[in-house]
Amino acid sequence: MILLADSGSSKTDWLVVENNQLVSTIETPGINPFFQQSDEIEKKLKSAFDEETKNTITEIHYYGAGCIKNQTDQVVRLALNATFPNAGVIEVEDDMLGAARALLGKEAGIACILGTGANSCKYDGEKIIDKVPTLGFILGDEGSGAWLGKTFLNNYFKRAIPADLSEKIDIELKLEMPQVLAAVYRGEYPSRYLAGFSRFLNKNIGHTYVQKLIRSGFDAFLSKNIERYDGYHKLPVNFVGSIAFYYAEILKKVADEKGITVANILSKPIDGLLQYHTTKQNPKKETKI
Repeated sequence: MILLADSGSSKTDWLVVENNQLVSTIETPGINPFFQQSDEIEKKLKSAFDEETKNTITEIHYYGAGCIKNQTDQVVRLALNATFPNAGVIEVEDDMLGAARALLGKEAGIACILGTGANSCKYDGEKIIDKVPTLGFILGDEGSGAWLGKTFLNNYFKRAIPADLSEKIDIELKLEMPQVLAAVYRGEYPSRYLAGFSRFLNKNIGHTYVQKLIRSGFDAFLSKNIERYDGYHKLPVNFVGSIAFYYAEILKKVADEKGITVANILSKPIDGLLQYHTTKQNPKKETKI
């Protein structure tokens, strides 16, 4: 049996596949080898999968945040090896390649992630050929859930949010600066915490402040990432991630204003990865990039 995985900072989607047919789906907390060691990941995996599944998996294709080739990817590989002892094939790639394969298959284009974090790449139909660095939620990740949450909190405590919305925040979120600072600077998963404020933003999407905040995030993402790729205006730009999916209308408007063509927007890449790994792909289309 084959195991497919797409892991972000918030959660991991797993698909068990046999004879090109989906057998089961499993969701576990996010995995990131920048913040977790092999034994910690192994412990979580062993508790998530039953013994039969652990012993019958023979092939694994894992795509995850923080997986750098021949570096942090080994942290995940060790955990997978220990959890699935009969897996003769284990492919560990970063989540960006997973997004590109899910969105574009064998076609050329630009693939983006806009979820808890943000990322992008230029893809030739087989491999990533250019990639603007994301720099993480502290130095980058423009337009991501973490970026939106960080900017939202900054504006709230700096008194830069309109009074009517600030009052709603006081009532519904009851934000206290010591607790917020502890979660951001000492918490286990600060980016996940920050991205959680997207739920409040989505609930108040009709407010002018919220729309301006989201627009500014998407404008920064497109300007600092997509517009850095040669020929970006000639290629379809595709997105995966909850932020791109739930704010798709705003994203398309901002992109259109910049002359950028948005093609596919998926909530999560795992379904596209299922198709990629189980369907015979059409030959790569020759697209000049």
